[in-house]
Amino acid sequence: MFDRTVGPGNGHDDENGKGDGVPLPLNLIALIVSYLDEPADLARTCRTCRVLHYMTLPRLYSNVSLHAYDYIRYSQIDGRPEGCGAASPFTMALNALATRNVVGYVKKFRVWGKWKEDDLEECSKVGRVPDGSMMLNTMVRVAVDRMPALEEFSWELDTKMLSTVWLGLAQKQTLTSLTVKFPSIRVPRPVMTVPPIPNLKSLRITDIDPLCYPDDISMLLFGSKKLKDLKLHYSIRMRNAREPSVTLHTYFGRAVTAGYKLPLKSLSVQNIYTPNAGEFGDLVDPTTTQEVTFINSVSGLGDDTETTFIDHSLKLRPSTTVKSNLKMIRGDKIDRMHCDLLAKLSGLERYYLVTGRKFREQSNGSPSYSISNHGYHSSTPSDDAASSFSTSTPTTTSSAQSEIGMASLGKDYLNNLFKNHGPTLRHLLLMPQWRLSSEDIARLVRSCPNLEQLGLAVELTNLNMLRILIPFLPRLYAIRILDPTDACGLLLADEWRSSVCPKGDECQQQTDGDDAWQLDWNNLRWVGVGEAVYEIGKPALIESGGESGEVKYSSSIRRRPVEMVKDVEIWNMDRLEI
Repeated sequence: MFDRTVGPGNGHDDENGKGDGVPLPLNLIALIVSYLDEPADLARTCRTCRVLHYMTLPRLYSNVSLHAYDYIRYSQIDGRPEGCGAASPFTMALNALATRNVVGYVKKFRVWGKWKEDDLEECSKVGRVPDGSMMLNTMVRVAVDRMPALEEFSWELDTKMLSTVWLGLAQKQTLTSLTVKFPSIRVPRPVMTVPPIPNLKSLRITDIDPLCYPDDISMLLFGSKKLKDLKLHYSIRMRNAREPSVTLHTYFGRAVTAGYKLPLKSLSVQNIYTPNAGEFGDLVDPTTTQEVTFINSVSGLGDDTETTFIDHSLKLRPSTTVKSNLKMIRGDKIDRMHCDLLAKLSGLERYYLVTGRKFREQSNGSPSYSISNHGYHSSTPSDDAASSFSTSTPTTTSSAQSEIGMASLGKDYLNNLFKNHGPTLRHLLLMPQWRLSSEDIARLVRSCPNLEQLGLAVELTNLNMLRILIPFLPRLYAIRILDPTDACGLLLADEWRSSVCPKGDECQQQTDGDDAWQLDWNNLRWVGVGEAVYEIGKPALIESGGESGEVKYSSSIRRRPVEMVKDVEIWNMDRLEI
């Protein structure tokens, strides 16, 4: 198939019926194959011919993900059980990795899902690991040992990874990224001290629970000198039960004792509930840390006061004598101490206040606050649209204090962001409860001229905000009007959607040459209004010339599914996950 006409030639066939084309170069074939992402497409291409088989096979097996099920699945086409005549697809795939030579192409290896353990109760009584789980770990170890190019490994099964696999991973010089899900059930299992991995750069540990026999990763953290990205996800059980059973010394004690600060670039923590005796500030090197994420880990305004004593000790307190290189902060709580932190730092490039689905789920009773030079005004769902921006009378003293605290914090947050970080900010995601007035938006565009992505709540009810923002933000790529939090916000969202795309999900906007700036939105491509996402097309010339010399432009606006902006940070970062 590679001797067809693909290059210079007269296009005529010879006596054998073949064209006078030249063979397709292998580097061009490799380029074409590089655009195939779906495993099904790669598998079909491998079956096409011998050349494509050899060119596509390494890409097909470069990323292997095996999903285990604790039940038998049946085909929706003919009703036959999966693996009929052999074993489950999961174990047959492990067998292929352990016996076939394609394992040499694997760079990313992931096992995930649910593993069914037989005789679990009986084995737990006598202190044994079930044979099925031991065989699973043995098969994974054999596969890992036969992967000379392995770079990323992920264990996300609901059964514990044993020392057999840990020791195999410690010997992999090529391994740079590791994800391990700790067990979440209280079944006795062997506990080991995990050895360091020499070239490990990224480590993600999830579902850490001290009562579920987790392994000791203190030596892994202390001995992996090239570690740059650390993500620690703790079980939500401790925080819900107000149980401070986790201690930082358990995982960072070796490093603290040796006076070693982890040279991390990124640190992410979720659901941690542990007292800080002072060692938290000595865990990482502040001169190398550029990104920090804290999700459900420190207290904020309106949180349950039962966690105050523990959470207060974990709050970041930047030293005035140590220079900080922080470029990104992401969190889901607002607090006076967090606000003061912004005043002590400078040079932030990305700042995300995460809400995820929390505010949507509480939309029936959550107050919102509009920001203006005349003060902050609160509104509740019981207010009608005409009086939504007037100050409502609090029903209780605690709610009044919460409103005052939210209003004061919102103003100070914006002041610190604009004053200390405005020129360097590229991504900014604010809380949906802070509605910015036209004066605040004008200050935002003056203070943050380099914004590329922006998420905010506004008071305006038409397209005027975009006309204010775009000419002064030439680098803006995506803007998101945050989800409404009350009845007034719902009305604003409807009006916004009508302003962005009056004809529904797809429309064309036209203008003449004098008003062409309204359509020439520079780099702007994505506009979000609540749950709706719109793609902005580049303006095109549709009419020119004539005696009057009138010039007309047209720009398309189409509604797109939310999945299309999954890689845009102001959407991707707005989730309660690390």
